[in-house]
Amino acid sequence: MGCELMSKHAYLIMAHNNFDFLKKELELLDDERNDIFIHIDKKAGKIDEDYIRDSVKKSKVFFIARKRIQWAAYSGIQCEINLLKEAVNTGRYDYYHLLSGADLPLKNQDEIHAFFEKENGKEFLNFDSPVPRESDMKRIRKYYIFQHLYGRNRKNPFLVFLFVLDKILGKIQDVLHVNRYKKEPDFLPQKGANWFSITHELALEVINREKWIRKHFIFSRSGDEVFLQTIVNSTDFKHNLYRNGRQGCLRKIDWGRGKPYTWRIGDYDELMNSGFLFARKFDPVVDEEIIEKVYDAVK
Repeated sequence: MGCELMSKHAYLIMAHNNFDFLKKELELLDDERNDIFIHIDKKAGKIDEDYIRDSVKKSKVFFIARKRIQWAAYSGIQCEINLLKEAVNTGRYDYYHLLSGADLPLKNQDEIHAFFEKENGKEFLNFDSPVPRESDMKRIRKYYIFQHLYGRNRKNPFLVFLFVLDKILGKIQDVLHVNRYKKEPDFLPQKGANWFSITHELALEVINREKWIRKHFIFSRSGDEVFLQTIVNSTDFKHNLYRNGRQGCLRKIDWGRGKPYTWRIGDYDELMNSGFLFARKFDPVVDEEIIEKVYDAVK
């Protein structure tokens, strides 16, 4: 009798701070069935990769070339694509999971692998609503020329000036009815959380459409919450969506109490009884106790 092939997963992690916490996250992902690919924001300064890697005993860990990532800018999309490319060039994985460096799994690896074996072939990403809000669509129809420079920075006077200038240019584009997709009537954007768990086939689709993605989302704002949903919505991958994309990314994220809310010890039961596989976000500066309690429960 032949032995059954072991499923392999790739975890793609975008991190920028709290590296002691990141080590705990990696420990909960550490499994011979997983490989881990990490991007650390260049803005974080010098990083000891060996210190981070030491927390992993069973998985292979790969650090990809570091870039400066600005909030809501195209650099975030490019980082996701780079992580996918590195993983696909390394091996063929059943699933590719995008996590931030502020996430934790809520289930152990046996439970996570069993879930994905049961739901094999499904695509796990989130769609906010059947019809995207007009305010969200303006973020990609218009050009935010300087978004990649100022990101979230509202302290540097020069970057504040660029932010204000982008707002002025945005008002002008409203008056002129600028729509960068007006010549593409079949372009049907969708929006949702940028975190995902996708199959090898969809990972290849994203990589193969890199030029298309750049053309359509360069100079957008928060295009990382739109590009993948838009690709899936316009292809046969939409027929493979888990729960039709409603809370389908399997991440417990609370946008009602924050942007997003940072979990605290009082939320423990809500997290562990949620049915989700992962949660974001956690911050040891805000609440170390919830991190330790989730870690102990999952480990």
